[in-house]
Amino acid sequence: MVPRFLVISLVSISMIFSSLFAGSVYGDEKVITIKVTNWFPVSHLQNILLQEWGKDLEKRTGGKVKVNYFAGGTLAPAAQTYDAVVKGIADVGNHVLGYTMGRFPFSQVLDLPIGTPPGEAATKISNEMYNKFKPKEFDDVKVLWFHAQPGGYLHTRAKPVAKLEDVKGLKLRCYGSNAKFVGLIGAAPVAMPMPEVYDALSKGVVDGLLSSYEALEGFRTGEHIRYSTENITTAYSATFIVAMNKKKFASLPKDIQDTIDKMSGEYINRYAKMWADIDISGKNWLIKRGVKIISLSADEEARWYEKGAKPLADEYIKEMKAKGMPGEEAVKFLLDSFKQYRK
Repeated sequence: MVPRFLVISLVSISMIFSSLFAGSVYGDEKVITIKVTNWFPVSHLQNILLQEWGKDLEKRTGGKVKVNYFAGGTLAPAAQTYDAVVKGIADVGNHVLGYTMGRFPFSQVLDLPIGTPPGEAATKISNEMYNKFKPKEFDDVKVLWFHAQPGGYLHTRAKPVAKLEDVKGLKLRCYGSNAKFVGLIGAAPVAMPMPEVYDALSKGVVDGLLSSYEALEGFRTGEHIRYSTENITTAYSATFIVAMNKKKFASLPKDIQDTIDKMSGEYINRYAKMWADIDISGKNWLIKRGVKIISLSADEEARWYEKGAKPLADEYIKEMKAKGMPGEEAVKFLLDSFKQYRK
């Protein structure tokens, strides 16, 4: 027969070990690591705001989530961010749709040079469009939110551009559907991601670029710019998606999923304001540097639209019709939205 004091001791020891083991498991369950990748420079507000999202998530979940943040493309380069999220290399990433042409055929309409307005409009419209059409091309991720730059214009190093004839022969940095636009208006398109543009301008590899004002300050490319041409009716946008790995999101407890969904709605508005603020800052920065802002005449605006924008919109509608997608409805939705936000 086992002495009573020995039984009590064994039970006590067993309870202590069980408690320690349970505490360890509970601790592992409480702390969930989420890897976030962003290719913007550390000092750029695009980077700062997504980093704030991570800190905000940690705070709202009471420490149940730990965010490991990778800035400056250290985890995934700009053009590979979306795939990094799909494959689980990153759990959350900030991706530019136009850097992977053909990957999002329906949504590429958002980047067409058909007159994207300044301010908060592009970000709000991109989310409204996703909610309206729910394109299946994003079904391999958990969409958190979209955001988009205000209207992007033409900026040149040495030659002022006030009419189509001035564009002929210029080598212009572009990306996505804007490469076709550049060719249609008579310039030579040079496709490259924004982080490479500064050196290209400084070495004369390109004569200018299509860009929002904010990027000229944020990436310092405006240091090599002397003229900015505001081609209002053919202004384009660069649309971004902040996406999460689908399996990672599904693995999260319901309360954390709900927190992320709630935050996504809030960050649409924060990103919209951020875009508007940094675009104004970028333009003011250029003006202080002595850059000349050129406005196109009404007749010239019409020429640019007919020659460069309309063919691209028509081509998009035709391609979507062949795929059984509502391309014409998408273009109309955007043009109507642009008018509403310009009021």
